[in-house]
Amino acid sequence: MSGIVGSAAVLIGAQPTSAAAQVTAVRLNPTAAGVNILLQTKGSDRPQVFSVNRGKSWTADIVNTQLQIPGGTFRQTNPTPGIALIEVVPLDRNSVRVTVTGQSAAPVGQVSRDNGSLLFSLSRSSGKQAKNAAPVAAKPSAKAAPLRSQKPASQAPTLPPVPSVAAKPAPAPAARNSLPVVQPSATPTTRTPSAVPANPSAIAQNVPSPMPPFKGGTPLVQNPEVRIEGGTQVPVPTPPVVPNPLPRAVAPPVGDIAVGQIDASPSFIDLATAERVPRLVLRDASSREVLSLLARSAGLNIVFTADQSGPPGQQQQQQQPGQAPLSDGPRVTLDIENEPVQNVFNYVLQIAGLEANRRGNTVFVGPRLPNSARNLVSRSLRLNQIPITGALNFLVALGAEAAVSRERQVVSLTAIPVTQLQGAAQQTAGTQALTTTETRVEVQRVNFLDSIPLLRGLQVAGDERTNTITITGESRKVDIAIAQLTQLDVRRRQVAVNVRVIDVDLRALDALGTSFSFGVGDTQVVSEGGIGLVNIGRRAPSSSGISANFTNNTVGASIQTPNSGNLISNFARGFFLQLQAAVTNGNAKILTDPTLVIQEGQTAQVRLTEEVVTNVRQQVTATENSSQITVEVEKAAAGLILPVRVERIDDNGFIALSVAPSIARPASQFQVNFGDSSNIITLLNERRVESGQFRLRDGQTLVLAGIIQDEDRSEVTKIPILGDIPILGALFRRTQRSNQRREVIVLVTPRVLDDTDRSAFGYSYTPGSEINKVLERNQR
Repeated sequence: MSGIVGSAAVLIGAQPTSAAAQVTAVRLNPTAAGVNILLQTKGSDRPQVFSVNRGKSWTADIVNTQLQIPGGTFRQTNPTPGIALIEVVPLDRNSVRVTVTGQSAAPVGQVSRDNGSLLFSLSRSSGKQAKNAAPVAAKPSAKAAPLRSQKPASQAPTLPPVPSVAAKPAPAPAARNSLPVVQPSATPTTRTPSAVPANPSAIAQNVPSPMPPFKGGTPLVQNPEVRIEGGTQVPVPTPPVVPNPLPRAVAPPVGDIAVGQIDASPSFIDLATAERVPRLVLRDASSREVLSLLARSAGLNIVFTADQSGPPGQQQQQQQPGQAPLSDGPRVTLDIENEPVQNVFNYVLQIAGLEANRRGNTVFVGPRLPNSARNLVSRSLRLNQIPITGALNFLVALGAEAAVSRERQVVSLTAIPVTQLQGAAQQTAGTQALTTTETRVEVQRVNFLDSIPLLRGLQVAGDERTNTITITGESRKVDIAIAQLTQLDVRRRQVAVNVRVIDVDLRALDALGTSFSFGVGDTQVVSEGGIGLVNIGRRAPSSSGISANFTNNTVGASIQTPNSGNLISNFARGFFLQLQAAVTNGNAKILTDPTLVIQEGQTAQVRLTEEVVTNVRQQVTATENSSQITVEVEKAAAGLILPVRVERIDDNGFIALSVAPSIARPASQFQVNFGDSSNIITLLNERRVESGQFRLRDGQTLVLAGIIQDEDRSEVTKIPILGDIPILGALFRRTQRSNQRREVIVLVTPRVLDDTDRSAFGYSYTPGSEINKVLERNQR
């Protein structure tokens, strides 16, 4: 489109009766970057503008404003290249909406206001810019009213703005008291009473945006309130520094899990026939008739009962209207082709929920067979590890029933009449309480809502003295219960925990060492930790165990001991060597070095203590003729207390345990006087650490260090009176100062014991011939 295309509408109406502002004229002015839209307003109230991007459209809603133009709406198509449509329509009674639709992407808009007129500066943008563009508020003049919004200023976006048009600074006085009116060159317009500048398009381009564009689509909350004072440009806020991305979340490692599989399929009735069903189609047939037909084809007889009577108190199944008589059993529908008769017979039993048992050539079938017609077995198991109560509760959870004998204390109150006492106002009666122990047998049974228990119909009983459980029921269910108990009756693992507590004198340790290395040509010299190595040539002797190839990168690296791969500078190795040297030199002493065999879930404790009196309490009880004195003595343990608890030993060789060593020693003694008697109490100095639960592999060593005690003592010996004289008193007194700095180090090393039949001790040990001779000789 060539030239300038625009339209103008001017409406001069009566004064509105409401306080809302009125839009009396809409003017368009195409620019090089896009188009400017001028809305001339009239009224005392200042309208509020909210703008958003929706797809290819830029929409601005003007609140507290009425549209008073001829026709009631404004519409202009293709006003300038890149702009497809401009619409100004009333949104409601007191709102006006301005919609600008781009041809390929949403335009970028800026809003400014001066002397009661609104100027919308729109510039066309590419698709990428439109996606990142957002409604912004332009900078008004010094007298312009601020735009209001319901969004707090603290929530304003801080992203850098996307410039839409080239903004050039313009003199502030030129647009201070003027109304920007667009004057198209092709279409004449009617002048308004306000003064119009010569180039209003330049004013629109000179208004910068004080707010950065919004990124991320249509905002849920409109632009915040912006107040601009003066003609200076508001600095663009700096975007926040994006932190470095965190590493990807990684779940903790999962070890190998021991899985035991048990076949829980139901039992089958063996009809001892190879007959097959060529084709059988039945609809809503009674299960009794279907089973009789199949049994007769296999040459067997069938005895059917529809009695569903169960234990006393169980609700009986009622017949529903339209159902087959209960004497014929549930109805089934079959469509079988080329299937063995035995399989079809069992399928009908399973779908109808019937029990069956074969004896000879007769099959007993019914919803609930009596015990005389069932194939019942009873087996007793003497459990080794699991308690009998735990085994019973486990089987009950799977559907079995158990009878538990419980003892309860019953308190009985008996009224005892009392005769009237002499001088008593009335007769009184007393009560006598009698406590007895009552034994009750309770049935344990679980009823599920959405699932059918696997071991329903199984009866279990247990004996706590022999730790024996008896299971009674069908052979298949008994086998499943035994397989489940076999997996539970596993041994608890045991671990041998070596705990070494070392008390180190830190003031007696003094370590000094040097390390250097250099090389000249093919000659390399390395000295570290008192060990020196000189190698001439590129290769070293093959028997030394040292790397045979020397390069220039070898200089400055840590050396290795012969025939080993451990570095001398390894921290753990050096730490243990330093501890061993301190113990050897007498600078450290081993307080205790026990090896405790602990079972999983148990606690072991080592106590090397001595009781000392830490407090004395004296209580005097006075009576009329005498007084009684009671002395209470509180004692505490001084020494080493080392508890070790093993929580769990898993199947992957990890041991979860905790230790809490404490060392208490007498610090000082005090004399406490009670009247004519005196008592001496001892104050204890305790060092204690609780490790909490931690996990180690089999054979790993945990070092607990840092339990440091720093003690400074000053002992003064003086001649009374003379030693207190200032300055000269130093001649008559002696001061002795001592400093102690000690650290307790705890080394914990667990090792899992192998108590299987492959171990070298236990029930699998078989003495040899020489050992048998020794044993026989000792028995004589």
